[in-house]
Amino acid sequence: MINERIRALVRARGWKIVELAKRINQLDPARKVHPSQLSRMLKGNRKWVMSHLELVAKALGVQVGDLADEHVAIPIVSEISSVQECGYPGAVEETIIGYVPLPRIIAEKKDWPKAEEVYGIRIKDKSFEPVLLEGAELIVHRNGKIKEGDLVVYCDATNRMFLGRLYFHNDQLLLRSLSPSNQKDMILPRRHLSSMDRVVAQIFN
Repeated sequence: MINERIRALVRARGWKIVELAKRINQLDPARKVHPSQLSRMLKGNRKWVMSHLELVAKALGVQVGDLADEHVAIPIVSEISSVQECGYPGAVEETIIGYVPLPRIIAEKKDWPKAEEVYGIRIKDKSFEPVLLEGAELIVHRNGKIKEGDLVVYCDATNRMFLGRLYFHNDQLLLRSLSPSNQKDMILPRRHLSSMDRVVAQIFN
C-alpha cells in the first residue's frame, strides 16, 4: 500500500524515480539514495526503514502518514493553553474530545509505547507560539521514562495540567515554561517526576 501511494504521488508530480532520488539527495547529501535502491523498495524487494520514508515524504511535500492510508486513532483527551487552566485527563475513555490519526507504521515500531499507554492533547490557542502552534496535537506517553530536556505534561496537586521542558537540578526538577509571558518556570521536588508524562510526538494538521 505504501509503495502504491508513493508511485501515485510521484506520477501526480510528473516525476520519475530518478527525480525523486535527486530531490531526496538534495535534502540529505550525507545519505545518498540511488534510483535503483528506490526502485527495489517500490517493488517490494527491499524493506522500507523509517529514515527513508521520512526523506521520501519530505521530498514529495507530504507527511509520513500520507504515504500509508492506514492509521491508528489516538484519543485526544484535553486541550491545553498557557493562559487558561486545564484539567489533567483521568480515565481516558471519559474525556475523549477527538482523535489523532497516527500512521500505523509509526504505531507498530518496536520502541513505540503500547496503545493503552498513550493519549493526545491539542494546543488550544497561540499562547505557546512559536514553540507549539495552535491546533498542533501532541501524543503523550503515560508514565514513560523521562529524560532531561524532554517535553512533559505535569499534573499538580489540584489536578491542573501544565506543559513544559524538564531539567534536573540537584535534587529538584525545573519545569521550564514554553510561554514565559503567561506561565512561570516551576521548581519541584524530584518526587513530582511520577506526576509527569512524556510527549513522544507532535502531529501538525
